[in-house]
Amino acid sequence: MLLRFHVVNPVILNYFLRIDCGLTGKTTETYNNQSWFPDSYFIDPGKTMQISSSANVPQFMTTLRYFPNAEGKNCYRLPLTNTQKFIFRAGFYYGNYDGKSQPPVFDLSLGGQLWATVNSFATDVPVFHELVYAPRNDNISVCLMGRKEYGTATPFISSLEATYLNEDETDNHTVYGMMRNGTAYHLVARLNFGGYDQVIEPWSGWADTCEEKLNRYWTPQSMSGYTNLTFLPTSCYGTTYENRPPNSVINTAISPTNASQSIYVPVNLPTSTPQSAYIVLYFYQNRIIDGPPENLNATRNMDVYIDGIMRRNVKLEGFTSGEVVTLYPVLFQGTVNVTISPGNGTVLPPLLNGMEVFYGTELAEETSGGVKISSYVIVVAVCQLFVSLLFGLF
Repeated sequence: MLLRFHVVNPVILNYFLRIDCGLTGKTTETYNNQSWFPDSYFIDPGKTMQISSSANVPQFMTTLRYFPNAEGKNCYRLPLTNTQKFIFRAGFYYGNYDGKSQPPVFDLSLGGQLWATVNSFATDVPVFHELVYAPRNDNISVCLMGRKEYGTATPFISSLEATYLNEDETDNHTVYGMMRNGTAYHLVARLNFGGYDQVIEPWSGWADTCEEKLNRYWTPQSMSGYTNLTFLPTSCYGTTYENRPPNSVINTAISPTNASQSIYVPVNLPTSTPQSAYIVLYFYQNRIIDGPPENLNATRNMDVYIDGIMRRNVKLEGFTSGEVVTLYPVLFQGTVNVTISPGNGTVLPPLLNGMEVFYGTELAEETSGGVKISSYVIVVAVCQLFVSLLFGLF
């Protein structure tokens, strides 16, 4: 359902900011109980375009703003209310709006730092770029600029979001607690293993509070050669874990057919230079629905390996047992192999419910004249020690 309300000035809530780029006028759009502001409040240059609706494309992605002056800095100013961690997400749906059937390639930046090079490839599939970052001030810019090597490519954007991550540390509610201020963490993958549907925040005033509440998109990931498990739902059990995984994620998993086998998950990351990864693994067990019964009184003992180096041991004991494992910093270059292997004496096979992977880039100190960019990748002070002691890491 889509409703529209006229507003004099946008009221920016502490927890989220959603912008429908290309929405004309000064009318706030309410889509499935979420308020989306027209982008005319936040930017002046550019032109707007309406695209035909599609069953697989959300309503707020069917308008866009494009920038004929590709060489200029076409910037949105986001008036945030604090400088804590936010999820920033930019959406792009080309939809062949210009009739050229040539999706453009251009740069997207956040606070003066290169965020991503946007290449939407197909004309009919939305593309999202997401990162987690704690801005240094409460008025941050998101800019689009063409790339000279691609000639006259015209930048465009369909949606822009900023979601505040409340860092309440009571009852294990820490959200990405190892992410450092001053570093931008670019999302590579957020996977729901064993699931069949995308998991997003329920857009309803009567939403189940056990589901996604941080505006994250979890992609279903079934893997050949493994069994998909679905567990009996347990009320809000995921909210007691770090990062607050939704029930729909922890209640599905993949597992090998017997206790002697491992789970192998390859992850493709940028290959140009060594970088630092932030990896989160979600483990949870309960009674299985429509599957072989398991003796959950026995211990499920699992060893977590990154490129063949053991990084953590996980033990799940009894019903409704779970653990969240965060690995950071982890050096990598290119494809990374995550392996979940059976630990000593385990009776039950390993499992994996969910995974998030980010890579980090550091932002230089902001100055009164703007933002001076540092293009070097993260190499933490203990990097040399990690390499020498744990040879073979990412």
